[in-house]
Amino acid sequence: MSRTLRWSDAIPESTAVIDCGGEQHRVTWRRGKVVLEAHDLGAERTMLIFGGELCQCMRVLEMWVEQFRMPDDLYAQMPNWLGENAYLVPPELDLPRRLAMARRWERAWKFESWLHTKQSDLLAAELKDKALGPLRQHIAAWKPRTGARVVSGCQVTLLPTPHTPGVEGSTDRVAMRATARLHGRWLVDVWSRGIAVVDDAFVVRLEAVRALDDLTVSAVRWEPNGVGTWSARAALARVWRDSGPEGGWHLAWDAT
Repeated sequence: MSRTLRWSDAIPESTAVIDCGGEQHRVTWRRGKVVLEAHDLGAERTMLIFGGELCQCMRVLEMWVEQFRMPDDLYAQMPNWLGENAYLVPPELDLPRRLAMARRWERAWKFESWLHTKQSDLLAAELKDKALGPLRQHIAAWKPRTGARVVSGCQVTLLPTPHTPGVEGSTDRVAMRATARLHGRWLVDVWSRGIAVVDDAFVVRLEAVRALDDLTVSAVRWEPNGVGTWSARAALARVWRDSGPEGGWHLAWDAT
């Protein structure tokens, strides 16, 4: 039976080592939370009540919470303006941080009824940064099959959640062009899992989850559309991964 996982379940845990009181302590992001491996939070907070100071690990935890309350356009600038305190946003935790920020921006955009906002601009930039490369990979794989000689356009745009994502693409005898219209959640559901392109198909949406490594998706392939022309078509497919840490992803189109 298919089920919906939490957004964080498919993201591998990440650990940073922090110099805390002259010792090397591990701070880990795991299943949506930051965990201080060497500290008892209850004891640390009790010490603060009695006038103690925040240890370095606790400062990292506090910054993790506070960063989601800051103005959104400060996100990319944080390591720079923190200066010597840049250790508060360790690069080892960058992946879950970026994805958590993307979820925050999309929620804020939805709250504003999908109107143009600062959050939509930030989300669109992040989406383009992560999706344009895989889309180009997909186009490069299909171009020789369609007979096109050049790619005249390849774009990624942000799409409000109420609309269906997909790829608008066509070829003639010379040129191939494609525009992927994706939800912001694509970053969490698709890109973070490493399934943006599977067996040359470009995945546009996660539809259902059978297990962590067995998914139903909407993906795009190209089909003939008359003499010398092709069009991008979206269809349901099953995506699964071989067992083992180095297992690769595979795709099979839904026969229905």
